[in-house]
Amino acid sequence: MMYDQIAHYYDLTHASLTEDIPFVLVLARQANGPVLELGCGSGRLLLPLAQAGMTVMGLDNSAAMLARAQTRLAPEPEIVQNRVTLREGDMTGFAVDGRFPLILISYNTFMHLDNNQALACLKQARRHLLAGGQLFIDLANPFTIADTPEDHLLSLENVLTDPATGDIILHLAANRLDTAGQTLHITWVYDRSPGAHSSPMGGPVHRTIAQATYHYRYPHQMELLLQEAGFNHLTFLGAYDHSPFHEQSPRLLLLSKTNHP
Repeated sequence: MMYDQIAHYYDLTHASLTEDIPFVLVLARQANGPVLELGCGSGRLLLPLAQAGMTVMGLDNSAAMLARAQTRLAPEPEIVQNRVTLREGDMTGFAVDGRFPLILISYNTFMHLDNNQALACLKQARRHLLAGGQLFIDLANPFTIADTPEDHLLSLENVLTDPATGDIILHLAANRLDTAGQTLHITWVYDRSPGAHSSPMGGPVHRTIAQATYHYRYPHQMELLLQEAGFNHLTFLGAYDHSPFHEQSPRLLLLSKTNHP
């Protein structure tokens, strides 16, 4: 599993990803009840939600990522830890206790799913929503993805320092776009080497390679999927400031409700 491979690097490469947190906190406060996050990963959103007083359940299919979420929660006061429940499971076929006024599928997570998986996930989400509950899906702008250069070359994304070990990590990526299939294939390479403090003369490089396929969908395609799964009252936003979506928007944010009993 890809995220089991890169779990150690995930938090380092996503440390600066915080711009969605205030938006999600507002949604959670408005929901006024427990929150379910599908594909919660290492708890990037779970922790600030719990710190803000929310009860939240996180579901993920990567045991390694859930272990990191548990580690992230461990230093918190017991009252914060007790607000979080972690579950290992597949977001396309899960069953957890209760229904929720808010379900989150955060930053690009939904894009890991092909069309059959996406529909199954949405149907499961609908089953777990309270009547009038809201589903939030956060996606990359598909028009931006469709403009991805087709050079297939590795490019340097980040130079990181692991605070736990002092090791230096070169993070590289290569993209391959399939416009007919509406997929973006990404190869990530992480080259880890000892930092100067631990090995002044350098040392061996340990390479980790992981690959992922992202399925991008245009707004009308997402609308059809959501409607087929039983959602209605769709809202499309283009950024966390609630601006309407257009082709140059930073993100494609979907808010959808259901009226089922």
